[in-house]
Amino acid sequence: MTAHRGRFAVGMLLLAIASLAPVSLEAQSLDRVEELARLGRSEEARTVLLEWWDAARDAASQRDLQRGLWLRGRLTVDPNLAELDFQRLVVLYPSSPFAPQALLRLAQSAHAHGDGAGAQRYVETIARDYPASPLRAESEAWLRGAGTPPPAVDAPRTPTPVTAGRDAPVTGTPPATGTQPGPGAEPPTGAQPAPAVQPSTGGVPAPADAVLEWSVQFGAFTDENRAFALHQELITEGLAARLVRVAGSGFLHVRIGRFSNRAEASTQLQQVTARGFTAAIVRDDRAEEVVRR
Repeated sequence: MTAHRGRFAVGMLLLAIASLAPVSLEAQSLDRVEELARLGRSEEARTVLLEWWDAARDAASQRDLQRGLWLRGRLTVDPNLAELDFQRLVVLYPSSPFAPQALLRLAQSAHAHGDGAGAQRYVETIARDYPASPLRAESEAWLRGAGTPPPAVDAPRTPTPVTAGRDAPVTGTPPATGTQPGPGAEPPTGAQPAPAVQPSTGGVPAPADAVLEWSVQFGAFTDENRAFALHQELITEGLAARLVRVAGSGFLHVRIGRFSNRAEASTQLQQVTARGFTAAIVRDDRAEEVVRR
């Protein structure tokens, strides 16, 4: 009887270890990326992250997806791709623990491109939305010591769509190694000159049979008060914003426009970013439940 119980206990232990192994492996992979980056072995860190991105991302938890996106932004050798990943974190995951860090990186990028006002807005966003974060004091201290920004960089960067779905996976984007050519990042807030025409307040009419799966998204929130406040701010600014829920998402999404193609959405994005808003293009074919217009 004792031997039988012993074999049973060993069997249960092995089963438990086997069930935990994939989770531990995923966590260890990202831990390894962090360790390699800390040691200055950036190329190895990018390789391990790329392997994780290809093999484990689809089954990863929301936390690991956000962590992987943050690490990819930190490790990529292309500053435009880094900015794109940080924009994704801020817009798609505003409640992520990595969002304040991404905002600080965006502030530093804006300052480096000569956009002092944009850098200040990013720092103010940290103070407003993450008042308890240690990054608040750090970002404010950085801004005070940053000095006068260099001459503005006028060359526009093409906005790149953020593919929605499962509220986290980032699909169709280049690997962290930065060895493949990739799309440009969303423009930093205020970095582009205002267009000559008055920005439109909503979507461009499309043929009746067009699939309107593109939108400009300003944020996705679990906190209803934050979502309502942002929606009201956009309405006050004359933008035809809508607050929606989508199937499979626990977030409230703040969006404007419904477009049949990326080019139309890009035009809208350029107009709202020129007015000082942080936003991104999303492509989402899921049905929307309108909460507020």
